[in-house]
Amino acid sequence: MKSADDRYNPKSCRFSKEWVFLQAFLTALALNTELGVANDEIDGISNVLLARLYALFVQIEFGIRSRGFFLTVLTAVLFVGYMWISQKKRFFSTEKHAALAAFLSAMYTGGMAYWYGGSLSLLYSFQINRIRSIVLLVGMYFFYLHAIEGMHYMLHKKTENAGTVAEKKGKWVSMYQKSSFWITWGILMLAWLVHLILRYPGAMSYDNWAQLRYYYGFETYTTAQPIFHTWLFGSFIRLGVKLGSSNAGLFLFVLMQTLIMSAVLAWTLELMKRWNTVAWLRKLTFAVYCVAPYFAGYAAFPIKDYLYTAFLVLLVCLMAEWMILRGQFWQHIGKNVLWIVGTTLMILCRKNGIYLYFVVATVALVQMGLHKMKSAKDTADSRQSEADKREKSAAWKQWMRTAGRKWIVVCLPFVLVFVVEGIITQVYHVEKDSPKEMFSLPFQQTARYVKEYGDEISEEEREIIAKVLDYDSLAEIYEPMTADPVKTTYRSGSAGDLTAYFKVWLKEFFRHPLCYVEATWNQNYYVFAPYVDNVVYNKNCLVGSELEYDKEYYSWLNFQIPEKMEGVSNVTVKLYSLLTTAPVIGMFSNVAFYVILMFVLLHFIRLEKNKRAFFVMLPAVISFLFVLLAPQIQGQPRYAFPIIYTMPLMIAFYQRTGKA
Repeated sequence: MKSADDRYNPKSCRFSKEWVFLQAFLTALALNTELGVANDEIDGISNVLLARLYALFVQIEFGIRSRGFFLTVLTAVLFVGYMWISQKKRFFSTEKHAALAAFLSAMYTGGMAYWYGGSLSLLYSFQINRIRSIVLLVGMYFFYLHAIEGMHYMLHKKTENAGTVAEKKGKWVSMYQKSSFWITWGILMLAWLVHLILRYPGAMSYDNWAQLRYYYGFETYTTAQPIFHTWLFGSFIRLGVKLGSSNAGLFLFVLMQTLIMSAVLAWTLELMKRWNTVAWLRKLTFAVYCVAPYFAGYAAFPIKDYLYTAFLVLLVCLMAEWMILRGQFWQHIGKNVLWIVGTTLMILCRKNGIYLYFVVATVALVQMGLHKMKSAKDTADSRQSEADKREKSAAWKQWMRTAGRKWIVVCLPFVLVFVVEGIITQVYHVEKDSPKEMFSLPFQQTARYVKEYGDEISEEEREIIAKVLDYDSLAEIYEPMTADPVKTTYRSGSAGDLTAYFKVWLKEFFRHPLCYVEATWNQNYYVFAPYVDNVVYNKNCLVGSELEYDKEYYSWLNFQIPEKMEGVSNVTVKLYSLLTTAPVIGMFSNVAFYVILMFVLLHFIRLEKNKRAFFVMLPAVISFLFVLLAPQIQGQPRYAFPIIYTMPLMIAFYQRTGKA
């Protein structure tokens, strides 16, 4: 039923209190359901039916033992929340959200199976788990259904805009209004500077040590690491060595990347302010930037993903401004230069940046062409006087000049990347690395297939696989959470060998498609599992150095923790781990939380046909596909940083452009 203003009438779909209570109770059970199985007990019962019933009661008691009070309180809290949401005005019927809620519930339930047993079979291997699976699916369905409706209401309810009376009064508020970006940037930088000092001179990784070996010529310089980021990191360390301390070079590098990231995130808050984003979202975003370990805790980590994410967020900011300002955006030289420089650096800092930007650039250019065609159609043959013809001719020439600038701005980053990488390649004699990284997922699927159905693989297929991977070791080295052990056996086969391999890969998929699905889901279930903590924070500058002790260069190319700061970084990282696993604040350092938000936001955008918002979300959507194709997400949340760091801005942009 539609109301006069084309909004859905909530009165036609309100639930009874009894039904809402049942939903809350099932959700409470689902949120506390585990898939562990207790030892069967029959207590001397000879009757088979009664023995089974007794064993079932034992399993149920095992699952809820010592949780009665907590489940009661949780049910009451959920009931109040569900009632509050069900009484609010809805812009779409509940049925519109059912498919997404069911999908998220299935991902949650399947993830539990992989978390406990590494296979979906755990859901139906035991009688008690078949019951638990139903509870999980139904309970989490209601949870996500109400969460989706609640989020939509919160983003569209009438609230005071950014320019409230309180913000317009007072000396300090007035000063903030005039210099909001600089003040925000300064506060963010000061907050993160504390973390840099506590982890002085910075936190190293094995990848960073590989970059230094490439840069100084102790190992062949390859494209295994982004060659520009390798050069940039090595140059900072060289500067520090010349200044008398490699520590200084490392600290200067993390300080540089912190300045860039904090400036970009300050700009996201500035845009949210300009768009009159609701105050609670802006305040929450600022607090998360300052405190959440996934933001503050990675400032001292000179990994390639950090700068890549910073420049990707900058690109998303500029894409959002383009969608708001339309044609005026391309007349702003400063923003055009930022687009060129930021996008170029984004591609240079991580190899998959060029694939992401290729999609963005293609969509942008197509959008420009369609906009021009629409404008031409609207004005065609409207008037036929000579004056009108001259006016149209002048307008066409002006459009051509503007279109030329747009094409240059959008396409120039590709040229600059080619030039910069070409220079570094020539100077350092960079060699191309094998494509094993991009084939991580199919290699992982093959390894699981060999482990589970190795006896069905023909001799010919084994020989074909063996030309690309170490077939004999695949079943043994296969690890469900990471493709690294499998991809390291890649034998750099010829193009013909790879082609033959993928033909076999495709044949095996059609034989047992569920095996491939499980290999993919088992490795990536983290992205939909908010109950799993993905905690990894490199402690200090000594990480990875144990492999360098016997190298000739370690005597002068090493990093040291100042004596008075011994143990400080350990305590700091333990605090990060605590905050990541803590209630409420831990969700803001949880990969699944942001991925689920992205899916919900995409759902709203689809319902409202908000093309501008979808364009702005394009980098996050592509990044999600990269996460699925990556070697692992467990222990490597950095792969999801493009989604995590852009989410606040994307929510604000949706709120600014939403049609509901």
